[in-house]
Amino acid sequence: HHIKLFPGDTIYLFSDGYFDQMGGPKGKKFMGKKFKQLLLSIQPEKMQKQKEILDTTLEEWKGNIQQIDDILVFGIRWN
Repeated sequence: HHIKLFPGDTIYLFSDGYFDQMGGPKGKKFMGKKFKQLLLSIQPEKMQKQKEILDTTLEEWKGNIQQIDDILVFGIRWN
């Protein structure tokens, strides 16, 4: 597959750990749809800021619930 990238495009590679994490007010999974919306909302930010938002969002979501899986989110910005 070939994908044409333009300056400012961002590619994310990730495991299922982030959106499978239990938490929130009802102790449920974060879910893929919410994770996709989160990535789209932070895409305009600088990469370091994106990391901070992802870290903070996950910690707030987990609350007191232990992390249940390995979590990998890898982002590349094309310049």
